[in-house]
Amino acid sequence: MAVAWTGVRTGLRAMVRHSRVLQWRGTTFGAVTWPLEGVGHVVRLAVATAVMVSASLLIAYATGLVQAPSAPPAQPTSPVAQVLSYAGSWRGPQLDPLITLPSGLQVKSSNYRGVRIGDTTYYYNLAPHTSFDPLARGVVTPDQIDVVAVVGDAPDRVMIYTVKRNPGVRIQNPDDGTGAGG
Repeated sequence: MAVAWTGVRTGLRAMVRHSRVLQWRGTTFGAVTWPLEGVGHVVRLAVATAVMVSASLLIAYATGLVQAPSAPPAQPTSPVAQVLSYAGSWRGPQLDPLITLPSGLQVKSSNYRGVRIGDTTYYYNLAPHTSFDPLARGVVTPDQIDVVAVVGDAPDRVMIYTVKRNPGVRIQNPDDGTGAGG
């Protein structure tokens, strides 16, 4: 509460003005007279909110926290990007059919058989999560693989590898039991 002292012929008289009120009662703010009491408080709140939001957006754009939307990502072209697209999500029954293991468990064929790109089959290991690639199944040993890439950190790490070309290494195909070359 603010107290203003005004000089009047009979002496000093105190006029009380509440600090939450923008103007003296009955006076105008600029050229507009506020028709309803309390509207000034709402307007000040709206202006303060608009200023805060504008300042926050300006800071966010200036620091790079908020960026303008970019074009959709291009289709993956490198083998690592293509294998990661299989590892990250299921691509449907046409591109990545499910395989039923003898235990009855269904797994993505890309995780079990690998992803064939050109003449090379790439496998991905999801350790420490459950994975059904040849290394996780124990079909090949770490000495029999060539690591192509390790993407991410545990627990969201994906190791992409190929099996070294060795006529003695055969990776069993659960569908026919004859094996498929790696």
